[in-house]
Amino acid sequence: MQDLYDAILEVNYEHWIIENNLTTSFEDFRLEIDLMYRESYDQYPLWDSEMETHLDEIADIVGNAILESSTQTEEQVDSKIRKEEIKKQLLNHVELFLRYKSQRFEQEYPQNRRLKRKDVWNIQMVDFAAGDIEEDDAYIEAFQELVEEGYYKLVETGGDEKHDIFHVVEV
Repeated sequence: MQDLYDAILEVNYEHWIIENNLTTSFEDFRLEIDLMYRESYDQYPLWDSEMETHLDEIADIVGNAILESSTQTEEQVDSKIRKEEIKKQLLNHVELFLRYKSQRFEQEYPQNRRLKRKDVWNIQMVDFAAGDIEEDDAYIEAFQELVEEGYYKLVETGGDEKHDIFHVVEV
C-alpha cells in the first residue's frame, strides 16, 4: 500500500510540478495532499481501501490549485513590471516635452517645470499612435500613481480636469 501511495504522489508531482517548472517541493506537495485527503475522507490515505482513486483526485485538485496560484503570481509580477516601465517611459517623455516647451516658448523656472493634465493626454496619444504603448489610456493610471508618489504636485485646479496644472518635483 505504501508503494502505491508513493507511486501516485510521484506521478502527480511529476505531472503538476516538474512539467510546469514550479518551485513547490515534493514534501510540501505531499503535505497539501495529505491534509486535503484527511479533510475530505476523515482518514489517512494508507488506511483507505479506495486510496488509489481518492488520492489521484485529491492530487489533481492540489496540483491544479498550485498551478493556478503560480500563474496568477507570474501575471501579477509581469503586470507590476509593465506598470513600472510605463511610469518610467512617461517620466522620460514628460521631461522631453518640458524641455521642448521651455525652449520653444522661452520659459524660465517655475513655468518650465509645469504641465497640464491635457499635456499628459497629448503625450499619451502620440505614444499610442507611434506604437510606444499598447493601450490608449496607459498613461492615465501611471500619471495618477506618479502624482501619489510625489513626482508631480498639483499646483492649480482648472475649471475642467484637463486644465489642472502640475509642477514636476525634483526627486
